[in-house]
Amino acid sequence: MAVAPFKWDDAVQWDGPGAIAGGEELAGDRLDRARYAEFLTNYLVAEGKQRNYVLNLNAEWGAGKTWFIKRWYMELKADYPTVYIDAWQQDFSDDPLLTVISSIIDQLRDATGNKVAIPDGIKSKLLGLLKVGGKLVLKSAIKKAGWEDSDFSVEGEDADKLVDTLCSNHKERYESIQFLKQEIRQWVEGAVGLSEGELDYPAFILIDELDRCRPSYAVEMLETIKHIFDIPGVVFVLATDTEQLQHAIKVIYGDGFDAESYLGRFFHRRFTLGSISRREFIQQAIVDKKLHFEHINAWPKITDSQVLVNVLTAVCDHFSLSLRRTEQVLDRMIASIVNYQGCTINLIFLVYLFSLCEKNNEDYRAVVDGKMPTTDNHPKLKGFNALINEYVEQNFSCFIKAESSMGTHIEFMGDGKYRNPFEDKEYNVSLKELLVASYKSMLNPALDYSYSNRLLDLVKEYSSQCRKLTVKESSTLAEKELSQLERRLTTYKNLVELAVHLD
Repeated sequence: MAVAPFKWDDAVQWDGPGAIAGGEELAGDRLDRARYAEFLTNYLVAEGKQRNYVLNLNAEWGAGKTWFIKRWYMELKADYPTVYIDAWQQDFSDDPLLTVISSIIDQLRDATGNKVAIPDGIKSKLLGLLKVGGKLVLKSAIKKAGWEDSDFSVEGEDADKLVDTLCSNHKERYESIQFLKQEIRQWVEGAVGLSEGELDYPAFILIDELDRCRPSYAVEMLETIKHIFDIPGVVFVLATDTEQLQHAIKVIYGDGFDAESYLGRFFHRRFTLGSISRREFIQQAIVDKKLHFEHINAWPKITDSQVLVNVLTAVCDHFSLSLRRTEQVLDRMIASIVNYQGCTINLIFLVYLFSLCEKNNEDYRAVVDGKMPTTDNHPKLKGFNALINEYVEQNFSCFIKAESSMGTHIEFMGDGKYRNPFEDKEYNVSLKELLVASYKSMLNPALDYSYSNRLLDLVKEYSSQCRKLTVKESSTLAEKELSQLERRLTTYKNLVELAVHLD
């Protein structure tokens, strides 16, 4: 039967395993993810009632896997026996089997209100399954056979006895696994049967953050799930960045190993959460960080979070930064500006330098040391225009004080005064034009500001006849404000090179 539509519009407190009072808040659904959860629930319930099922929930870093799986857990547990496991928080364990079993025991017991007793033999079975590797397995078998390490020989009767002992260990482990599978199935039945109709099949085991675990642990967790927990009526969902998980597998088996085919053996299906844009990612990151803008001395003035979103999106899109690097730039920028004291900082240029430092350190050095010419006619050195043109041009909305900064009238030498026809308002501007104007200003910080010819021509033309501004013309209106900002390159260099230590 289809589930009722999920209502994820409002933020909720995480109440799953590891939750603390007043702790983690899960934001409302801004990306319409609830529809994915509805689809997956209907699909997996139908599959899970018939057999064991393993699904790979795939999403790149920053796309909201953990948020999704936690909100989904809170929805599922009202109707199905549901277990949530954060694999990364538990990879201190040497045994993923123990991690999974202990989590299932604890959480299914909670689902039954502790009405299902733990069988007397289960602790010994668990102890018998504790994984030990390499030499420890051999030492355990030698000791069980009654020898000391120094007495042991791999020849003759000793070797025969060791083989018998290892086979005995393997048999005990296999029998313990079968016992535990039966017990887990009974706990699932207990959770359904004792819930007075509130819970139904299948049970959901949600495993998060597998791609962040140690490669050896991640691979062993996969093999545990596929080869041990093939229990009818149980659905496993593994939330991973599958590309990163493939890298982890290659660490274990080598670069030439076909990790994609290997993963295909473990999962019945893969479901990929739609990727989000940098703008969506930045918007959510700023909300999550709960920033306050009252005392930030920057241009454009940060009147609300949208100003930061516009600037960061334009610059990070310019360089096509990954979401991980985008968050790094955001964190470093915040660390720089929240306690900055001095002349008004050029926020666009600062974010540009953080991003350029991530993208190409050699070009960054040339810019912050003032060694990159503003023009492109130098015979040996790359010019700033050429650098800007290596990446994708971006336009964005920016508030410009086109009237307040220049006054109601502008005086032309030998040509009288002209009315300033431009207002203080939002303009659509060019990132390239603002960066070029900013850098030129910083290479000549001691010069008094004078209006450029193109700005004066624009004022003359618009004083007599208005028309729609081009993006390039709108950018020109910011020249006066740019000249009044912090213009010492060393200030920007110091801010960046302090914050880049935040890895």
